[in-house]
Amino acid sequence: MQSSLSWIEWLDRLDRVLKGARADVRTLAGAGNAQAIAAIERSKRQLAALTDDLRRLDRNVLSVKPSAVDSDRAYHLQKALDTTVLHLGTVASSQVTESRTTRERALTAVNSALRDSWYEAAMLLEPGRRSA
Repeated sequence: MQSSLSWIEWLDRLDRVLKGARADVRTLAGAGNAQAIAAIERSKRQLAALTDDLRRLDRNVLSVKPSAVDSDRAYHLQKALDTTVLHLGTVASSQVTESRTTRERALTAVNSALRDSWYEAAMLLEPGRRSA
């Protein structure tokens, strides 16, 4: 297992990758060129690597409220990231073959998944903000 410092480094990397993925999705929405699709693939690989690293981080360093019904915040973040990776893969593969409406729906799903991932990361840092 890794230390709390590793969590700080991991969260910093997550923030940078999520920001980059959002920028790539905006670029892809404007013009679906090959460079934007390659950037989406890169974001997908980076998030998949971060998700894999998340599985190895020591979750015992995270504070847990004794009264918390759902205390595994890292699990929720992991699920959100897995969903984001899935949607990024769908977008990258659908840009060439699907209709404009289908691509727009896929991009909307990616945007939503990215927001959910950011939300879960914020809840990891500030667990008291989650409503019951």
